[in-house]
Amino acid sequence: MGTHPPPTDRELIKVRSDRIELGMYMANADRPWLETRFLYQGFLVANENILKEVRRECPFIYVDVGRSLHSLNLQWLRGPVSRLTNKVPSKSNISPRDRKLIRTADPGRYEVKKSVVEVFDNAYSKHQSGLNSMKEVLRDIKRGGGISVTNVRRSVKACVASIVENPNAMLWLTRLRNRHEYTAEHCLNVGILAIALGRHLGLDETALETLGLCGMLHDVGKMQIDQSILNKPARLTEQEFAVIKSHCELGRKILEADSDLPKEAIEAAWGHHERIDGTGYPYGTKASTLNLFTRIISIVDAYDAITANRSYDNSRPATEAIKILFYSRGSQFDRWLVEEFIACLGIYPTGSLVELQSGEGAVVIDSNKNSRLYPKVTIVLDERKRNRQPLVVDTRDYERSHDSRTIRTVLDENEFNIDYEYIFSHFRLINKPDHPAKTVSFGK
Repeated sequence: MGTHPPPTDRELIKVRSDRIELGMYMANADRPWLETRFLYQGFLVANENILKEVRRECPFIYVDVGRSLHSLNLQWLRGPVSRLTNKVPSKSNISPRDRKLIRTADPGRYEVKKSVVEVFDNAYSKHQSGLNSMKEVLRDIKRGGGISVTNVRRSVKACVASIVENPNAMLWLTRLRNRHEYTAEHCLNVGILAIALGRHLGLDETALETLGLCGMLHDVGKMQIDQSILNKPARLTEQEFAVIKSHCELGRKILEADSDLPKEAIEAAWGHHERIDGTGYPYGTKASTLNLFTRIISIVDAYDAITANRSYDNSRPATEAIKILFYSRGSQFDRWLVEEFIACLGIYPTGSLVELQSGEGAVVIDSNKNSRLYPKVTIVLDERKRNRQPLVVDTRDYERSHDSRTIRTVLDENEFNIDYEYIFSHFRLINKPDHPAKTVSFGK
């Protein structure tokens, strides 16, 4: 389970609920984030509504002194209350080849300069092009032909450009699912999620393109195994699971045939199911010895698989996938990368189905950088959870009201009849500049 609060080199002060003030930066709750309604994310207690929510949820919190507003007087907190100044455990498992990447990473490198509405059409076009490229590559491999990744490289570059502008459009599009095209969609989604995490870490665009290529090509080996086993809608036998596991080595051989592919993509193909504790496959290699790109792919691969409808399993909500990753960090997945990925996804991951205080159901479509508890959403279910005409709203507009179209909780989309394709189409239509039904205006 790990220690709580997690070790940090920042100065944290434990503050009782009744002593929490506006301007404090809530670095940790009284318990792990995933056991609260806030999920994993630090945030500023910026207004009275957030203050009330935090006080109601937590008997005490840990405040980051350095990230609290400079005008806040925290001197009265020092002395009789707990102070924590732990050091982050050394990332000794990072290889020398990765140290340069991490040393040159700049978390402040990118800013969201355009809203989802401004980038969505372009992102949608790039997403469809990327999906077609993946289908073509996988089809060629399945037919026994060679691999040509020219179009995949082009798609990766386009995805990087879109995600650098605003990652939420592409992340939203990963919710487009077709159970019969799972492998192509999964490869594309893993590439998108990996690029988004790399952007969050502040990797440069060259590294983001390599990371995207690793993601989009990580499962190519699945095209050379028995598709009836791959798509079996029931529990696999031991022999069948051995066949599935062979996709790692098959992927390696396929990619090694292209001398222009980076070695990171080849390693990601065979190493994305290895684990930190050495219990993974195909070799039982400790994942801590693998490169940064492979360790990222293993995390986002698991997240996308959990949240997707597959032949043998229904999708699970993003919050459940996050919990699985969180409690598998340090054993299956790299601890600090899991925590960064959860922070990257945010309090309410894009594409999540949430229930508003009004009882309505809505899909999260964009985050508000300075009000992360109040994202932009598309309302798709009425108060009785019946399908309704989609309506785009900014929950931040209801921050101070009581009727409240603010978020109450996260829902399981499998319990409702949600047509994401229709929601996307409606969103694109109403946000055309000349559309008469356009009623929503997004700020940056």
